[in-house]
Amino acid sequence: MSEQFIDQIYEASFAPEKWPELLADLSQAVDGKGGCLFTLTRGAAAHVGSEAIAADLEEFMRDGWVTINTRTTRAEALAHPGFLTDLDLYSVSELATEPIYRDFLHPRDLGWAAGTLIPLPTGDLLAFSVERSTARGPFERAHVEALDRLRPHIVRAAVVCTRIGLDKAQAGAGALEALGLPAAVLGANGQMVACNRLMEGLIPGTIRDRTGRIQIVDRKADSLLAGALSALAFGARQGIAQSFPVADGTGRPTGVVHLLPVRGAAHDLFSQIHSILVVTPLAAPVAPPPGILQAMFDLTPSEARIASALAAGRSIDTISREFGVARETVRSHLRSIFAKSGVSKQSALVRLLLSVTLPSAADAGD
Repeated sequence: MSEQFIDQIYEASFAPEKWPELLADLSQAVDGKGGCLFTLTRGAAAHVGSEAIAADLEEFMRDGWVTINTRTTRAEALAHPGFLTDLDLYSVSELATEPIYRDFLHPRDLGWAAGTLIPLPTGDLLAFSVERSTARGPFERAHVEALDRLRPHIVRAAVVCTRIGLDKAQAGAGALEALGLPAAVLGANGQMVACNRLMEGLIPGTIRDRTGRIQIVDRKADSLLAGALSALAFGARQGIAQSFPVADGTGRPTGVVHLLPVRGAAHDLFSQIHSILVVTPLAAPVAPPPGILQAMFDLTPSEARIASALAAGRSIDTISREFGVARETVRSHLRSIFAKSGVSKQSALVRLLLSVTLPSAADAGD
């Protein structure tokens, strides 16, 4: 292949948005239909494909085909430092009955690939493949050898992209320190990639930095965090608690944890910033205004007004009367507030709301 591809590969290492174009050009050069990249050890949380197969790749990830993709498991078992084809992984009879081919690839005029696995410095595994039309037939050995000659350059480009992603994660955590809030940047599995000095002060008393994922010492809060991380990993946006109280050993609330998802375009494949964990300390029993409650607990405007009124000592009947809504409507909002705040009793909710406050600028400088 021409030197043009080497130049394109290194250009993509510093401009990730160039990967779809590179994948398309590489695919065309070997008579393919399209190309794709995705991570494996993060549960395929990030992926990018050339335009011709981008919709198929999106469906592949969204509908869970990646979890039964024996292509990658067989390639991983071989640990071959180069490109492999389908005929390197399966017999002809297996290809006719393997579900990933029979039920997904062949109906979409796909089914022949040349791919390779690339270990990244983060411990993740990157899958790089070029896909070909079913009717065109398997990749010829000459094309595989041409891709093999480019593989060292692809590996170096992937490592550079990952390194840049790590640097951005560290910078992101440091920037949050200016807000006076403990913060950590998390990877797709909830593992801590970077944190600021304020968060370091909460380790290990409140937060535990574990290999698998970050943990909260308070078991109830940690269970909510585990559920939120799992939901975010599968792309959920609604119906999950992403702000919840943290209690000490006596059950007294000491802070509020907020999990903030970071959404980006497909070219963020190599970025390590998938979510940010922020801890807001609890202070004096002063009920914050609805705007703060809305932001901190992901409440709707109506829910925030009701929560603020409860914290101010108003009863459900009083709120119903003052807001001009039915009593059952107030109760319905209250049930939603419970789900989002992580508490199940009105008294516990009021105690939590009365304790929530944002640190002042003076506090941030201590």
